[in-house]
Amino acid sequence: MRGDAMQRLIVTATLIFSVVLSAGAQERAQHGDWVSQFLDGRGEASTHENGMSLLGMLCGDGSCRYYFANGLDCEPSANYPLMLTTDVGAVPLEAVCEPMTTANGEVMLYWFAETPYLNDAFAKTPVIGIAFPLTNGGFKTSKFSMNGFAEAVERMVNVMQEGKASDAPLEEAAPTDPLNDQT
Repeated sequence: MRGDAMQRLIVTATLIFSVVLSAGAQERAQHGDWVSQFLDGRGEASTHENGMSLLGMLCGDGSCRYYFANGLDCEPSANYPLMLTTDVGAVPLEAVCEPMTTANGEVMLYWFAETPYLNDAFAKTPVIGIAFPLTNGGFKTSKFSMNGFAEAVERMVNVMQEGKASDAPLEEAAPTDPLNDQT
């Protein structure tokens, strides 16, 4: 992986896994291979593939979207095709590359819509795969454990519905580096 791509993935991972909020429902919680956490009125459920790729769902303002990060550069607002594989079958997806501004700088994520079909497929599948086409005709593949997905999403949605996530201010925390986490 190129240095700038690895740096972006590290920044994305730090954003996603480094926030530790106040006590109660705002704390980061581990659910198998997934985590749920809350930041500035938004809820997030996420996992990583040995620090190489990230998959998650971010909810706020009454809607939810999945995101995927694999360390590859992308053009802001451009559409990218993905192939998602689950035990239910393979699904082609269109993802939109969008920048996300964080305290650590701007990171690029591939966003795709949350749908009842995807939620159901994810909840019934122990491992999902994402194939990302490369310009050389090959694919970069990522696999994610779905162990804990349903629990992480359920906790996130419940806290968001209760309105508790919006009460939590952003707190500074020592960043962790999930790219070196081999659990």
